[in-house]
Amino acid sequence: MTRILTPLGFAVASAAASAGGSGYVPAPAAAPAPVYEAGTAVIRIGASHVDPDEDSDELNFAGVFLPDFEGSDYSIDSDTTWNFSATYFLVDHFAAEFVYVGESDHDTDVDGFLGFFPPETKLHLDDIERRSSSLYLNWFPVCKESWVQPYVGVGIGYTDFDDKDVGVVADAYFADTFGAIGPATLHVKDTWGWTGQVGVDVMLGRESNWLVNAAVQYMDVDTSTRLKFPVPGAVAGLRAGLDFDPWIYNLGIGYKF
Repeated sequence: MTRILTPLGFAVASAAASAGGSGYVPAPAAAPAPVYEAGTAVIRIGASHVDPDEDSDELNFAGVFLPDFEGSDYSIDSDTTWNFSATYFLVDHFAAEFVYVGESDHDTDVDGFLGFFPPETKLHLDDIERRSSSLYLNWFPVCKESWVQPYVGVGIGYTDFDDKDVGVVADAYFADTFGAIGPATLHVKDTWGWTGQVGVDVMLGRESNWLVNAAVQYMDVDTSTRLKFPVPGAVAGLRAGLDFDPWIYNLGIGYKF
């Protein structure tokens, strides 16, 4: 009996000491509130640097490859613009996100060009204007209470291009070579494609609803181009396939609801 009662007495005494003079045992500390959970909404706004892949076919005239454009392709510069996104958590750890990347202007040349004013190897075409809208399903793998929330996402994107008049040097070339009687226009076909991203949200304090965001997106933009110019009685054009395929680097701030 002594062997049983002695350990029991020690246990009771220890419990009483930890409870204090009142005999009250403190409740365990509450767990941190979730940062992201089902029903959470987040909006973000920031800057985007759009860097196209610019892989293209040689330009051709009605399916005929011309000596002036042998080995040529598009040279397309990068540009910086703005972005907006809205996210909604469908369930814990998974969210739908809409991302809009505003208009960016990409200075464009035909590189490796062999005709017109040798030894010049570029034909300047002004720029390509684009905008994109994407819908992602994002996975947030860390615990809901973490104030650092990395994520990965996949989805579908739409890229919208504007027609642009080319420069005077290109107009002079088309007039001299093809008999163009008016200004030429660069047309890039609007297109759908898949897209993926990785990113991270960092809360500005555990009790804050404000956050900073960084993300990298890749968009599959396989499209086609046509340099259109009027000739007597018709509209002619040079055609080429173009893999615009931009990497988009986003940095911004956000607010969660």
